[in-house]
Amino acid sequence: MIFGTDGVRDIGGEGLLSPDSVDRFGSAILQHLLREGISSPKILIGRDTRESGPEIELQLTRSLKRGPVETLHAGVVPTPALSVLLAAGHADLGLMISASHNPPEFNGIKVLDHKGEKLSKESEKRISEDHAAALPLSGEFPTVAEDSGWGQIYLNALLDSFPEGDFLEGLEVVLDLARGAACQWAPEAFRRAGAKVHLLHAEPDGTRINVGCGSLHPKVLADEVIHRGADLGVAFDGDADRALFCDHAGRSLDGDDVIALWALDLKSRDALKPEIVALTVMSNMGVEKYLSGHGIEVLRTPVGDREVANALRESGGVLGGETSGHIIHRSEAATGDGIRTGLAVCRCLADSDQTLAEHGNKFQRFPLQQRTLRIENRPDFDSLTILQEALKEAEEQLAGNGRLVVRFSGTEPLLRILVEAVTEDSAHYWVEKILEAACQEESLGSITVVA
Repeated sequence: MIFGTDGVRDIGGEGLLSPDSVDRFGSAILQHLLREGISSPKILIGRDTRESGPEIELQLTRSLKRGPVETLHAGVVPTPALSVLLAAGHADLGLMISASHNPPEFNGIKVLDHKGEKLSKESEKRISEDHAAALPLSGEFPTVAEDSGWGQIYLNALLDSFPEGDFLEGLEVVLDLARGAACQWAPEAFRRAGAKVHLLHAEPDGTRINVGCGSLHPKVLADEVIHRGADLGVAFDGDADRALFCDHAGRSLDGDDVIALWALDLKSRDALKPEIVALTVMSNMGVEKYLSGHGIEVLRTPVGDREVANALRESGGVLGGETSGHIIHRSEAATGDGIRTGLAVCRCLADSDQTLAEHGNKFQRFPLQQRTLRIENRPDFDSLTILQEALKEAEEQLAGNGRLVVRFSGTEPLLRILVEAVTEDSAHYWVEKILEAACQEESLGSITVVA
């Protein structure tokens, strides 16, 4: 299986993203489209600012052009731009070249269907099989003509889903654009909405995308918000499908805070029908109890925006997301959109005439402890008997008063451990006990505690 939780990902130009592998990936996409009964497809391709992106785009295009394919090239756009354009019927498939929040040397390929949604796991499995069987071919690279007009169509559609006029007039916002796909589009969106905008890391730079900036470095944003005296700050990741926030005092807010704010705002507008929110297992128990106390049912899903999207589709719900700030407003878009999330939160503030600080801190978080291990091997999780025994003991002791989430990362060679409990001491005790058990598992190979 070449797909992780968020597409195919590797070091740019190496492994799964080597020229031969990318060529075979294009062939596998053609086979997928034939299975779907699409004989002469239009494929829309976008990318973030990473240096390896244009070369991967050329390799993909060359491979796809061996079939009766029309490729459309949007240039540097957010991942959700492809989703919106596909849902509007502009293409049959979307390929986004990005590694999201990962460091600059990484890259990836995300695949979206004609509805703007991620492919099913079964489709990803079939594409992986075709990728393994395909033979790489040589040939001249085609000419790629990028058209920024696609980004404008996305931005117009995005703003059309909000009130007309300067609905954010009077609001002062700092945007950290992470030197990535948000650089051109987020400032225009907020300015057209009427906000006064200050920018951080606004120059596209594929060599420094996400480095010391963006959603992974909230203190940088907080310091600038305090310095500017702004009302709030919004930080994006490399492909702008997620957003995190800080209030005027520099206090950080994550996806749980945003979900709590946004869900109650939608409910007050009678726009949360049914009254359901989807959260992953990583969300704090505190937000679940808070939403339940307001009559909103919480659905828990495995990690990953696809799992959130699936839960919303099956339940009919319209809002869900992850603590990372990847939030889906399904009535407006099929995937998470950091710019949409930023505009929506700002609209909540403008309409309520309250600050983000007043909206934040609405629920009591359960104490949480996390550990991350870098591992050499990824064996079957159920085969880790020492770890399984520790987990069983912890679950029995924490029953009703805490949660455990222990999982392999979907994009990196990591084992992640999360423990929530009623007290800080209890959370610390169990996370250390589980960490000790994991370190005894020889089948994981060389282990390093990285966080």
